[in-house]
Amino acid sequence: MQLIYFPCSRLISKPLVFNCLLLALLASAILFAPQSAATRQAIPASGQETQAAARQKRQRPEFVPGEALVRFKQNRAFEGAASLPVPNDDALLQSQDKSSALAQAQEQVFVNVDRFEGSDIVDGLRLARMAPDDTMKGIAALQARDDVLYAEPNYIVHVDTTTPNDPQFNSLYGLTKIGAPQAWDTTQGSRSVVVGIIDEGIDINHLDLQANIWTNPSPGSISGISGDLHGYDFINGSGTVPAEPHATHVAGTIGAVGNNSIGVAGVNWQVSLMSLRFINDQTGSGSDADALKAYNYAKQMRDLWVSSGGTKGANIRALNASYGGGGYSQASADAINALGQSGILFVAAAGNDGRNTDVQPNYPSDYALSNVVSVAATNSGDTLASFSNFGTRTVLLGAPGVSILSTTPNNTYSFFSGTSMATPHVTGAAALLCAANPNLSVNQLRALLSFNGDVVSALQGQSLSGRRLNVFKSLQAMNEGDTTPPGTVGAFQIATQNGRNVTLSWNASGDDGAAGQASLYDVSFVDQATSAVVPLTSLTPAISGAAQSINVKVPYRHTAGTFRVREFDNVGNEGTPATISASIPPNFADPYSTAVNSPASLSTGGTGLGLTFDDRYLENFQLPFSFPFFGQLYNTITISTNGNLYFSTPPKRSNGDADDVPGSVADLASSKMIAGMWDDLDLRTSRRADADVYVAYPDATRIIFRWQGVQFGDGTTGAPINFEVELRNNGTITTRYGSGNINLNPVVGISDGEPDPYVIDSLTSELSLKSLTNAPSVVFAPRSTVQFTGANYTVSEGDGHVNVILNRTGDATSAAVSVTTSDTAGTQNCNVANGKASSRCDYIATIGAVRFAAGETSKSISIPIIDDSYAEGNETFSVSLTGGFGSTIGAQSTATVTIIDNDGSNGSNPSDVSSFFVRQHYLDFLNREPDTSGIGFWTNNIESCGNNLTCRELQRINTSAAFFLSIEFQQTGYLVERLYKTAYGDATGSSTVGGAHQLLVPTMRFTEFLPDTQEIGQGVIVGQSGWETVLENNKQAFAAELVQRSRFTTAFPTSMTPAQFVDKLNLNARPVGGESGVLTASQRAAAIALFGSATDTNNLTARAQALRQVAENQNLYNAEFNRAFVLMQFYGYLRRNPNDSPDADYTGYDFWLTKLNQFNGNFVAAEMVKAFITSNEYRNRFGP
Repeated sequence: MQLIYFPCSRLISKPLVFNCLLLALLASAILFAPQSAATRQAIPASGQETQAAARQKRQRPEFVPGEALVRFKQNRAFEGAASLPVPNDDALLQSQDKSSALAQAQEQVFVNVDRFEGSDIVDGLRLARMAPDDTMKGIAALQARDDVLYAEPNYIVHVDTTTPNDPQFNSLYGLTKIGAPQAWDTTQGSRSVVVGIIDEGIDINHLDLQANIWTNPSPGSISGISGDLHGYDFINGSGTVPAEPHATHVAGTIGAVGNNSIGVAGVNWQVSLMSLRFINDQTGSGSDADALKAYNYAKQMRDLWVSSGGTKGANIRALNASYGGGGYSQASADAINALGQSGILFVAAAGNDGRNTDVQPNYPSDYALSNVVSVAATNSGDTLASFSNFGTRTVLLGAPGVSILSTTPNNTYSFFSGTSMATPHVTGAAALLCAANPNLSVNQLRALLSFNGDVVSALQGQSLSGRRLNVFKSLQAMNEGDTTPPGTVGAFQIATQNGRNVTLSWNASGDDGAAGQASLYDVSFVDQATSAVVPLTSLTPAISGAAQSINVKVPYRHTAGTFRVREFDNVGNEGTPATISASIPPNFADPYSTAVNSPASLSTGGTGLGLTFDDRYLENFQLPFSFPFFGQLYNTITISTNGNLYFSTPPKRSNGDADDVPGSVADLASSKMIAGMWDDLDLRTSRRADADVYVAYPDATRIIFRWQGVQFGDGTTGAPINFEVELRNNGTITTRYGSGNINLNPVVGISDGEPDPYVIDSLTSELSLKSLTNAPSVVFAPRSTVQFTGANYTVSEGDGHVNVILNRTGDATSAAVSVTTSDTAGTQNCNVANGKASSRCDYIATIGAVRFAAGETSKSISIPIIDDSYAEGNETFSVSLTGGFGSTIGAQSTATVTIIDNDGSNGSNPSDVSSFFVRQHYLDFLNREPDTSGIGFWTNNIESCGNNLTCRELQRINTSAAFFLSIEFQQTGYLVERLYKTAYGDATGSSTVGGAHQLLVPTMRFTEFLPDTQEIGQGVIVGQSGWETVLENNKQAFAAELVQRSRFTTAFPTSMTPAQFVDKLNLNARPVGGESGVLTASQRAAAIALFGSATDTNNLTARAQALRQVAENQNLYNAEFNRAFVLMQFYGYLRRNPNDSPDADYTGYDFWLTKLNQFNGNFVAAEMVKAFITSNEYRNRFGP
């Protein structure tokens, strides 16, 4: 066997716009995005697995000058020549009306439209020709026609330069890795299975390939094709296919003859290899039009084989596409989809750029079609090749692609690396499966290949399946004959949510129902308004019954919808998806509003920054204020000569030059940035004397960056560039455009470095040239943003409270945010001096919503401070902002409060002081500072006893109990307890009273009670004017919010009928030991009637009202009273759950409930309140 080095052109792929590609796992789905700019990246000449050197200036996707692909609407296609009007770009920019723009057209372009060999595969597809310099004008003219679906350049695709690897490496590790030797015990392949290699030409005379080269049983069967004995050369229109290295190497991996004592073996020992040449090895490139001819031929041959009963055509089951590049082509996507309808799998290389194709797609591997398999490259150690592209949603699986030994022309063998080498392992595996079972569908093939590979850590989170190909396991799965779908995951819920960041959790399902282990979970978000499916992630299932969770982030501009988990087994059977509804606060989901306004004049003057270069950055430019951008504050930015401002690290070449051209929406989604007018701009003074980026400061609230330059080009002159970006200290961004700015491919928008950036479509064009001469100005206005005014606050322990200030910028409509105080002290004793403040001893936990009325820009949060008598030193706690509605959280989302201790030594217990004792009850039970009349009344209630200790003790008990018995607490804290019981029933606890036993206990926990009670009681002071209205509004708002919580929606799915919904609430509310609910028949009917004639319970208002009708029922109020009274002794006095330390269970709760019941609720006789307010645990909260 001769081993040689052979310089061979390989895969080049280019970054393209990511537009929520829906990678349908087994169901056909087509969602296409427009194209964008491209880069060329090669594997280095050493052939080693290292990243290539940094690129030179990147170029836009190449296309054939003077040619375009155009698809006409049904029955409206034509052939012929005509002069077509070029739409007036300025008119289109102003009106966005095609007819108006055409009416104002002053220019014509001559276009000749013809059928070509690719016209049969896509209905209405034609090849249009025009003068080379008029290519983009011709496309614009065709796009503007009413009878055209789309028009696009005839893109050029490439193979990427790869050099053979170490000739001493002589192990075919790839076949071993994918389980081929074990698979060969079942099948070695079949020559009845045909694989099309769309590539360069195969060396059909290679001794290790010759026996497996396809021979046409009926050459010339396809109209316009002759001499196609072993394939076809679509570049030259000939049946004579030249022998070229790339395709020959690919062919050897798929099907070098096995067991023939020559050279190497392919995945298939026997197979039929069809050479479909459209790439020229000399140039390393081919056009979309020629690729479409090859697709069309493959489809026609497959269809002919089916229609002729196998006597003509070819049984093509898979096409190998080890190439990429160019822009997104709708024509190619349509054609590849048509291949799938004829039962042909399309296996494509993921690309060699080492990038995430979820963000910067690579085509054709990223077309979201059910017959496309995108393949990444792995090495002998099962790690992702350093050059390989990856993508959780766009790359399906991995296969060996580093140092792969295979056939090359003239009976030689070579080592090549690339995703081009990984792809034929998968294509070959597909052919092997078809040999074992000729009746496999495309969907079955794709599933068997994808879901039966070996799970490797390097592909987890880097590909959809997280697996590397294993054809033996695929054969085993195929032979199972499994038709049982996997079960639905259990206990699916939203575990936590903070804005767009959501943690989903569930219990894993099985492979066959509840048995075994499933193969893949596909997690997505289905938008409520559009029904669009937004792919989020995928993961490998755990064993059946095991708990799983995953963190996901919903892309911008999706405010409501459904999380969905689809379950797949190893043969592609899909179970019933698990779903749960969710809403994303609008200001988290869509933090900016955009407005396209009238043109505005540019600023004048300013200071030049010395950016008089081409492709250069000025980094760490100091802003005059902290600038809020997508919720973060920035003090410095990076300025690019190419019209951008960066808040994240910008892309650079190895020499430090800016690597941010050409502009694209895909690249916009990759960086935190503002694209004012992103294109390849030149700010050298040799091309324009006053070129530079100028900075101006109109006032203390604004800074303006103004670009003056020309378009980049090889000439000495260029069209002038004049535009600016203004930043305001409130986060508002404005772009303005002056004279010049013609014939650009501009991108205008802002991005947080995530998919779905804000793009101004009317000012953006990655395909056709656009002019922004005196274009409309654009304003990106942040919606309401709330943050603390400072990071630190200080308060003396004796001040009684600390005011923490919130500031709001942006949109000033009504909004709310949630505020939470921390408690890192935990259960430590209150006399511990470690700097940690405790919410039991030092301050009152404040948890709840802060609401901004329309127009309000500032709010003060008053947090009560407890003036204990311990000398514990200064202590700190933090206050944090979390999600709400109508506003996003700013960068200053946390503040630290330091309490300055005012005790030099431990003093007497302040709870013995009546005024302190009374105030603490207001704080502990009513969650507010006392009103003047209230504290005076209750303090006097105790002090009126004078020195009569018996009287004082009794009055302290009565005063204390009065807070639980008060209307204010009964309608807030006690109502919350009843709402929880109605929603979720009782929990079970243990007790040792009278012997170990189980008992029913309230389901609500202290950490739930505190924020919910504060929310429902906010602003309520009984006796003050209007308190009833405030209370009722709070009740309505809280009930509406409660029924939308994930715990409630899981317990009460909207599919329940009204009767089922009300009956479950009623049953939950039944008294302990009771068998029926608390509603009478008429009350039950009234609650059901809230839903009208509906057969489900989707109506949120009715759900909340029905919940309240049960929770506020007098029967429940009476039955639950003593249980709640005892529970509140723990919550109010001890600030903990009944079974928290120092208790280990509900024995204490059981003891006092038994005693209170024995005394028929007489708390004085039961001595319950007395016991709690005199307990060491209570008193030691405040002093010795």
